[in-house]
Amino acid sequence: MNAQTLDNELLKLSLSPIAPWVDDPEVTDILVYGSRNVHIRRRGGAFESVNACWFSDADLMTAAKTIGRQMARRLDSREPILDARLPDKSRVNIIVEPCYQRGACIVIRKFPENRLSLHDLVRFGSVDSSGSEILEAIVRLGRNLLISGGTGSGKTTLLNALCSFIPAGDVVVTVEDAREISIYNELWVALETKHAVDADDREVTLRDLVRTSLRLNPRWVIVGEVRGPEALDLVRSFNTGHSGAGTIHANSAYDALLALEGLILQSGLDVPARAVKEMVSRAIHVVVQMGELSDHSRRLMEIAEVQGLDYDRSATFPPYKLRTLYQFEFKHFDADGKTHGKFKVRETPSWVKDLQLIRNYQMPDFWRH
Repeated sequence: MNAQTLDNELLKLSLSPIAPWVDDPEVTDILVYGSRNVHIRRRGGAFESVNACWFSDADLMTAAKTIGRQMARRLDSREPILDARLPDKSRVNIIVEPCYQRGACIVIRKFPENRLSLHDLVRFGSVDSSGSEILEAIVRLGRNLLISGGTGSGKTTLLNALCSFIPAGDVVVTVEDAREISIYNELWVALETKHAVDADDREVTLRDLVRTSLRLNPRWVIVGEVRGPEALDLVRSFNTGHSGAGTIHANSAYDALLALEGLILQSGLDVPARAVKEMVSRAIHVVVQMGELSDHSRRLMEIAEVQGLDYDRSATFPPYKLRTLYQFEFKHFDADGKTHGKFKVRETPSWVKDLQLIRNYQMPDFWRH
């Protein structure tokens, strides 16, 4: 038995208390808060407690360290946080002492082997057919897209679905910490960050990879999660002729632009705040806001076109101008607590005439008239 096979067997043994849920394709999230507190979430549902445990917190700590060794990552009191990807492509985050006092906190986010399409999202009620047509038009035109929402709101799921509309002849470079994006395109280059294993090793950051991606002659640059100084390089790439997309944590379409602006200001760029606003307003064409509602359903809450800055309201610090193209309107909860509402097409984008230039494309009726 070689070392890799041995590590795989040790990993399976370490995770054996939660193996039934690791192997269950309907389970999307597993939370381990100490050796005797395990919760899971099935697709579209709420978290529920399950009967699973390790012998002790020390036993759980051993399991956590085994995962670290499998990932060639250090996990101890000096490096108490690990964010990595398991062999089955699930994303795992581990926190141990001194940052967590009950053995270990392990969170596993699983991703289906068969990615959901936009048709699937329509079938599940996350968006309707009109919203699907708007999203397709955005990608087909090569509009730069920012997908916003909270953790678990469906940002990456939507991004994966939208990538299916990227033309087969376009070079696509994706940049992520742990690979979650999957594109069926022969010209797809998937890049992942690298953490330093020891003091002599070199870390490769998202920013390093975004800069490198621009040398690969891409048509599309896609960042799985924009959360640091890579925001500056991504916006620069959008403003120099590249198309692209990224996800960001924010509570509204407007807040997403503010969040992106804040990340750029934190990157050390020595320019006035107004200049950063202008960069963002030119780089991002559309913001899509996702949301997880109180019944744990995911909805596309808004599609908004960025129309630049509103200098009429303020010449010094002008706010962003947004035009709502599409929106989910909440109506009521039923007796079972399910959310009911209606998707509505609101306004026509400024670039609607450009859709006539797309070969073999049928303009949606709601924009044609």
